[in-house]
Amino acid sequence: MLQTLRKSASGFIAKILMALLIVSFGIWGIADVFRGFGGQTLAQVGSTEITIPEFRNLYQQRVQQISQQIKRGITPDMARSFGLPDQVLNERLAEASLDERARKLGLALSDEEMARRISENPAFRGPSGTFDPNYFNQVLRSNGYTEARFVEAERRLALRQQLIESLGGGFEVPQAMRDAFRRYETEERTVSYVVLEPAALDTIASPTDEQLKSFFDARKAAFRSPEFRNVAVLALTPDALAASVQVSDTDLKAAYQANLARFGTPEKRVVQQVVFPNADEAKAAADKIAGGATFADIVSARQLTPGDVDLGNVARDAIFDKAVADAAFGLPQGGTSGVVNGRFGPVIVHVETITAGTTQPFQDVAAKLLTDLQKQRAQQQLADMHDKVEDELAGGAKLPEAAQKLGLQLIQLNTDSAGKTPDGTPIEEIPSRSDVLRGAFAADVGASNDPLTLPNNGGYVWYEVENITPARDRTFDEAKAQALERFKEDEASKQLDARLEALKKAIADGTPFDKAATDAGLQVKVAAGLRRGRANDGGIPQGALNAVFETAQGQVGSAPTDVGDGRILFEVTKAVIPASMGEDEQVLATIRQRMQEDLMTAYLVQLQSDLGAKVNRAALDAIVGGGTATN
Repeated sequence: MLQTLRKSASGFIAKILMALLIVSFGIWGIADVFRGFGGQTLAQVGSTEITIPEFRNLYQQRVQQISQQIKRGITPDMARSFGLPDQVLNERLAEASLDERARKLGLALSDEEMARRISENPAFRGPSGTFDPNYFNQVLRSNGYTEARFVEAERRLALRQQLIESLGGGFEVPQAMRDAFRRYETEERTVSYVVLEPAALDTIASPTDEQLKSFFDARKAAFRSPEFRNVAVLALTPDALAASVQVSDTDLKAAYQANLARFGTPEKRVVQQVVFPNADEAKAAADKIAGGATFADIVSARQLTPGDVDLGNVARDAIFDKAVADAAFGLPQGGTSGVVNGRFGPVIVHVETITAGTTQPFQDVAAKLLTDLQKQRAQQQLADMHDKVEDELAGGAKLPEAAQKLGLQLIQLNTDSAGKTPDGTPIEEIPSRSDVLRGAFAADVGASNDPLTLPNNGGYVWYEVENITPARDRTFDEAKAQALERFKEDEASKQLDARLEALKKAIADGTPFDKAATDAGLQVKVAAGLRRGRANDGGIPQGALNAVFETAQGQVGSAPTDVGDGRILFEVTKAVIPASMGEDEQVLATIRQRMQEDLMTAYLVQLQSDLGAKVNRAALDAIVGGGTATN
């Protein structure tokens, strides 16, 4: 919430507080020592304690934010694999460390300064463009903050900024570093190049059985058959239940009437409004309109532009102020309201034009509406059906028996750990694919497993291992086709490498690059303006750019292609090294920021060491799903 409110806290300082602090402690670690503290304490930095409830709230908020960003739920295992628990904890410890340091240095901000900072925050400006106390309190309340809590949080943030600014300001970037950085970023190269592709496998001579058998014997491990498991999978989802859900025609028509807005376009109106500073001026304007003046006359008299009064061509629900919306959608086209008590003061509303809404006929949307209702009711039945499956399994039934009894479809898999069948075909219909495969290959035959919860209340997945076929060495006859393909691939690669080396030798012996390539039947191409780390349209793959910039002008180099098994042979024909560019602010800002980040990292690591940060790791594991803790 504070990130939304602190719109004025941007730039380098905000990046340091929101990113670098996390990284610095994450790299260097925190002492895992915790004795003699209360059961509600998760961590401590100096005299500042971070409580279990405080961290749990912060952690849950972060998980929800990331879930919304990636449009899917995050399981505890996923969060731990992302390093999210340590990230959130390290961020809070970093802030606490700066708070402790500010306290010891005696840093403070007066109430007057805090009032100035808040009043200048754009997040709290009303319609007039200036700070609006009522709007300020409304925003705080809607986000669960009191004025005192928010002011204290802003005070701590401001003091942290003072510390960071005292360390991160005034960097002078040496000219030599500036030139080196500029050279690295802007050096351009031009190359002549050719692309060599491996021969088609059907043109490679087949080996004798003895040669292929020898090839196979030397690489048996590469042709080993992996472990396969027969796994029964039951996916309980709204889609799986929807087909059996019955919806009557009466219910379908009632749902149509209740959701008419979904099946068409809403009525829209071009709405204008004038907001007055007080009721007296609003009443005076309304009286003028009643006496024959037009809305445009009022706009002109108040020296307002069309942009000042125009709300656009909007539907009712697009107007933020309900009172204004009600007034606008109660007027005829061309009509002007009286004084409306709007959220930001007295308002007069005018409707310029009206565009009527449209509605699709019932018969055109009945099929889609039926599907939606079936899914909606299936969603409501999901928890009840989950309990029925669990009851069957708790009663000793195997997963196939439970599925048959409850009329649910079972998926039978014969798969390796990568989700492929014995013939190497990927299996597409595995719900919660990675979790099911990981769990199935860690479970025992016949063992019961906790169901997996699909994200966004999408349902549940049960799995049960029915049989295991251990990994084994394939016989030559079983792997013969694969061995032949691999043999030809290796031969094609050897021939390609030999061809490449022959070209390099010819060029090294004095044959010009273009002639050597043409004599070999290759088309020479030119790529100009190549730069490190920048996409190019000259045909040089991104992966080959490093080789290009590691090769001196006039020299020849090679690199693999990004796709397939081809090779690129190139000659660097031109290398342009820019002269000193003087004061390039963009380059300077990048270098300065990196230097500041390095300094801040070192400072925070030393600060944490001096203050003695300590963490109750058992409590942390309990919060994020790895154990139990006292609450």
